Amino acid sequence: MSEKDMIERYIYEVTKRVPQETRDEIRMELQGLIDDMCTAEECSVEDALQKLGSPAEFAKRYREDSNYVIGPEYYDNYIWLLKIALFGIGISAILSAIAQGIIDMESWTGFFTNFFTELFATFINGTISMVGVITIIFAILERQKVKVDIKPEEKWSVGDLSKNVVSVKSWTPSSLPPIPDKRAIIKRSDSVVSIIFITVFAALLWFAPQVFGAFHYDGNKLQSIACIFNLNEWDAIAPIFIFCLFVSLVDEVVRLMTGYYCKPVMYSNIICNALQIVGAVFLLKFMPLFNTEFAMQIQQYEGINEFSTGDILFYWGDYSISNILLAFICTVACFEMAVTIYKTLRYS
Repeated sequence: MSEKDMIERYIYEVTKRVPQETRDEIRMELQGLIDDMCTAEECSVEDALQKLGSPAEFAKRYREDSNYVIGPEYYDNYIWLLKIALFGIGISAILSAIAQGIIDMESWTGFFTNFFTELFATFINGTISMVGVITIIFAILERQKVKVDIKPEEKWSVGDLSKNVVSVKSWTPSSLPPIPDKRAIIKRSDSVVSIIFITVFAALLWFAPQVFGAFHYDGNKLQSIACIFNLNEWDAIAPIFIFCLFVSLVDEVVRLMTGYYCKPVMYSNIICNALQIVGAVFLLKFMPLFNTEFAMQIQQYEGINEFSTGDILFYWGDYSISNILLAFICTVACFEMAVTIYKTLRYS
């Protein structure tokens, strides 16, 4: 590893742990500091970086706060993810409120009453749940990667860096990880779309599962014909369903925080997809997930004598739907694991 490459790696590891708006300034300051140390002290780049200490410890000097639940390395992504999650909660609350307002509507006054009541309840409950879940995820990851420093904080300035030697015996400049290959970068947009979908879907499943079904517009009122889920057993089914979505959310959070394919992302993806497959098997093979009378209820309401063999409802009573859905979930999960493993081993 050349000295230039070593400096670039060190600066990258430091700046990725500081707020986005200060990274350019810190990058230039750090570059100048390293050059000055090498010139003034006539030492090698490796010796200068050894004196500065590990990037994780060095990055802490750019933050005024030292006692936190979510540390500086994750704070920006934590706030950014909360905004995305709240956006998803807002969408699901609006959809749920509209559906509930229309279903229970006796008049326009009743519609708006039901709409705002459902909107407020869903948004508040969903927000509390989502903030708690995301905070717990980030706090756990924070505790796994950041050591607690119980020493009192000392006043410090950039000019004092060359005088303050941080002794970290377990870290050396040669242990700096390489800057990620462009082909290993995980697009933030992919994680954003997934997180919004998971948030909206989970909120609707928890607060308004009845919207997943068949409806009929009769006059001025939307009537519910049947729900595809077994609402009689929903108290037992919903927690397992939400757990599977929670696992997916954890995987997306790890991807978002890391930003590129690497072993932590690979291990997270393998574990989360394995848990999702187990959860899907349990839901589709051992739990009464679907309403077995869904097709019959539609048939009776619409006065249909018999569904044709080309209609999916013709197969609703047997296990065909569950088997096809389970095969699809397992295929997608295995494909995603294969892609993650390949990109990690190939480009990491």
